[in-house]
Amino acid sequence: MKHYNSNKIKRSASFSWRTMMIALLCLLTALPMSAQNRMVQGTVIDNTGEPVIGANIRVSGTTRGTITDIDGVFKIEASAKDKLTITFIGYLDAVVSAANTVLKVTLQEDSKTLEEVVVVGYGTQKKATLTGAVSAVNNKEIAVTKNENVVNMLSGKIPGVRITQKSSQPGEFDNAIDIRGLGEPLIVVDGIPRDKGYFSRMDANEIESVSVLKDASASIYGIRAANGVILVTSKHGGESSDGKFDITFSANYGWQQFLYMPETASAANHMLLINEKSYNDFGTNYPRRTSPKYTWQQMMEYSSKNNRGTNWADELFDNNVPQQQYNISVDGGSKRISYFFNLGYMKQEGSYKSGSLNYDRWNFRSNVDAKITDRLKATVQLSGYMDEKNQPFTDMWTVYKKAWTLRPTSQAWLNGDHDLPSYDSELSDNDNPVATTDSRFTGYRREKRTNFNGSLTLAYDIPGVKCLQSKAFYSYDYNSSNNTEYKRAYQLYEMVGGEMKTYDRNADSYLRRGTDPSHGTVMQLSLNYANKFGDHNVGGLILFEEQYNEWDNFYGQAIMKLDGEYLIYGEKSNQIVGAGLAGDKVRQALVGRFNYDYKGRYMVDFSFRYDGSSSFPKNSRWGFFPAVSAGWRVSEEAFMKEWVPFLSNLKIRASYGEMGDDGSANTYPQTAVAYELNPSKLGYVYNGVLISGVSATSIPNPDLTWYTAKTYNLGVDFDLWNQKLSGTFEVFKRKRDGLLATSSAQIPGIVGASLPQENKESDETFGWEISLGHRNRVAGVTYWVNGQISATKNRWDYHSDSQASNSMDNWYRRDVSGRNKDIWFTYEEGGRFGSYDDIRYHGTTGANYGQGTLPGDYYYKDWNGDGIIDDSDRHPMATFNLPVFNYGITLGAAWKGIDLSMNWQGSAGVYSSYSEVFTEVGPFNGAAVLNIYEDRWHTEKPTDDPWNPNTKWVSGLYPATGHSFNTGSTGIKNTSYIRLKTLEVGYTLPKTWLAKAGIKDLRVYFNAYNLLTFTGLDNIDPERPGEKGGANEDPNKKSVLFYNYPVNRTFNIGATIKF
Repeated sequence: MKHYNSNKIKRSASFSWRTMMIALLCLLTALPMSAQNRMVQGTVIDNTGEPVIGANIRVSGTTRGTITDIDGVFKIEASAKDKLTITFIGYLDAVVSAANTVLKVTLQEDSKTLEEVVVVGYGTQKKATLTGAVSAVNNKEIAVTKNENVVNMLSGKIPGVRITQKSSQPGEFDNAIDIRGLGEPLIVVDGIPRDKGYFSRMDANEIESVSVLKDASASIYGIRAANGVILVTSKHGGESSDGKFDITFSANYGWQQFLYMPETASAANHMLLINEKSYNDFGTNYPRRTSPKYTWQQMMEYSSKNNRGTNWADELFDNNVPQQQYNISVDGGSKRISYFFNLGYMKQEGSYKSGSLNYDRWNFRSNVDAKITDRLKATVQLSGYMDEKNQPFTDMWTVYKKAWTLRPTSQAWLNGDHDLPSYDSELSDNDNPVATTDSRFTGYRREKRTNFNGSLTLAYDIPGVKCLQSKAFYSYDYNSSNNTEYKRAYQLYEMVGGEMKTYDRNADSYLRRGTDPSHGTVMQLSLNYANKFGDHNVGGLILFEEQYNEWDNFYGQAIMKLDGEYLIYGEKSNQIVGAGLAGDKVRQALVGRFNYDYKGRYMVDFSFRYDGSSSFPKNSRWGFFPAVSAGWRVSEEAFMKEWVPFLSNLKIRASYGEMGDDGSANTYPQTAVAYELNPSKLGYVYNGVLISGVSATSIPNPDLTWYTAKTYNLGVDFDLWNQKLSGTFEVFKRKRDGLLATSSAQIPGIVGASLPQENKESDETFGWEISLGHRNRVAGVTYWVNGQISATKNRWDYHSDSQASNSMDNWYRRDVSGRNKDIWFTYEEGGRFGSYDDIRYHGTTGANYGQGTLPGDYYYKDWNGDGIIDDSDRHPMATFNLPVFNYGITLGAAWKGIDLSMNWQGSAGVYSSYSEVFTEVGPFNGAAVLNIYEDRWHTEKPTDDPWNPNTKWVSGLYPATGHSFNTGSTGIKNTSYIRLKTLEVGYTLPKTWLAKAGIKDLRVYFNAYNLLTFTGLDNIDPERPGEKGGANEDPNKKSVLFYNYPVNRTFNIGATIKF
């Protein structure tokens, strides 16, 4: 019989009971939890309706989370009381209730984040509390324009920035840029001062943003800031929680076409108009008519196609020329390190049929940011480019001059053989442009450039002082060039009596090889502080900067004995070795900035720069340049929020700053203080040999220093209806003192040198800017419209005026104290004579009116009423130089993956005058006639006598052939225009189509550049420089820039793919 221990049984029963009770309690607890948590399913889309792949979904207050799939769908367990937080880079966070088990969430683009911070001098500032006149564009806004030159890609996009493209010549980067009419600005790329050439050659895909400092905010750059500052910031890598990276590849292929390329008349029409020019010349046709240059039989040979004329433009230029750009970048990182790598290539072919004109470039950039410790961060940046420009030896402008002046009766090739350029006595200068545009014949000019830059930045958060950071920056920059200039001997050919005759050209053949190496360093040491004390935000910067630059130039030249591109192929005798300018320059500065705001409502900024430059004498190398600005966000006042609830932002700001301009300085002394050899003017003969004499150089000025500029700016910024409508209004003035001029004082000739320049003159620039923007979404379509316009004028405050002979002479002078600069005086066009009676009873004489006047000729206003049109009737009719008004309009829309962008750019108040082929029919004693002159006043029959009062006339755009259309204001053309700079249509493929292939994004597009132009100018591109005015800098000098390589219209197709 078994015995049981009752105590043991009791303990076992007690344990079992407790275990059952605990299990039951857990079950009862789990049941309501199971009842609360259920599966919630949702879809996340963007504002175009496309699914957002990889968005993070998290139950608020917990660690439970998931991500969306390729359809934007997610599943997660949550209770009806839970909140779900949805996040994705580039979009605002969304928080939604999990009360429903099926959700649809639309994420909104984080546009406020993109606009929150603006790059300023040596730092960044929130846009809301910015007190300076600073405008910025981001990479997307820049890159929508496809061009080989980044500067052109900014045209019409930034208020106050004026850009004129003078040419599209491959590798030339020929444009003019200024801010508010102040002059060419300082350009700073990632903290390193650069020139326009470097900026133009950057790859747009490596640029994050471009900021423009237009007022006292530029003072922090001291003696180089008087014309404003452009700050270029390159891209950096982004942080990824899983350490993944993106690979982006983009490519576009384009076709270039000339804009407004003048065409010459056919051979028959050329002969007709040249004969007309002779008939219409009263001086040679009174009292009898002279014999025509061409007979009717000669004209019939060409008009009947028995004899074919030469269209020189067709012989020299292609109508469609390719250009291509490729780019690959890698972007990624983790919590400790982020990186951005970029490699770009572009190639632009020129228009020459010979293929001898082209340009290509490689760009690279590497930006790596590392968090070494919690306090120490490092940034390593490497960048550079290599490019090569090729062109024939002949100067570019002479090619276009010949293309528009060579007679169509001349031959291009002997018997059509493209290895035998023809000799023709009718060719101007006895040269043939099909040979001078072909490197096989005339030789070539090749420029190779190499640029490399490396920089290191270390930032350390100093312990013990919250928000205090020290920073050290060092940059090294190296530039080199390899230039080859080869003037090759060649021959022209002619058939004489059945035998081929040759004519030597470029008999003085030579080869020149040269280089101009340079290097520079930039060092910066700084302390930065930014902290918040309750409602008070305080920031400060103190920085020491030193910049050093050194440059050199030298070349070797030899007369060529053999055909080749190395100097060893040259003659031993008559070799030349030379050097250009060499020198170095040091700049040092102490920079400080303090900024304060209270509740983001009241803001004040103060900055200074104590700047020194070795370009000036020892006693005048240093200057102090302070700046102060303040702002008031009226919209943050309680009364304003109550009165105008739809007003998102209203800020009033003002600034004052002082800065310098050392743009005219090179090294000191500007001219060597010594003597120079002057064999052409001075010397003596010794033993039958001329011994060169010497002459003194200029006298140095020990008090020479930079220009000083004071800027004043008042601005208003506003945003309405949550930034759906925004705008800015600015008025500004800059006053400069110490402009260089030479005294009119006389010194004895025995001194042997001229007086030096002095800081004597002063001027001012003033104007205004307005910009407006609107952005909205209607019926699934997101659209935006932005417009801006600015106006600028310049005035002399003090100019070194000579004594005027009388009050009238004083009034006519352009450069006079107290007068606006660049006034263009001339007499004013009054109309055109429509008949012989109009001529007979006209009441004045002078200008175009006289015995040789014909119907269609211009007459001019008698401004002073004395009955004679002469210089006394001149009065202000126009202005020289860049436009008074500049404006731009940007339009865009997006709908379900389809996007459209348009950028219009224009200018008004800009004038140019032209000469030679653009103002005369058949210049240079019967050269080619442009076909635009076929639209002219002419007699009904070519044989009619133009001097017979009974002759009937047919009206036209231009006067009778040979009669003037460049006198007075008739010759000054208003070159105002508005141009569709960019049109782009793109399509982004749905992500659901791409995800299975591992592709994150794929966009294809069509793009056009300079597609449409509206202008009152006839037959000339309004951006083409003239003889005077427009983009020409000196109104007192004539230019041949109207023979520049033309501006292009381009069409591109391209794609961007991201993995």
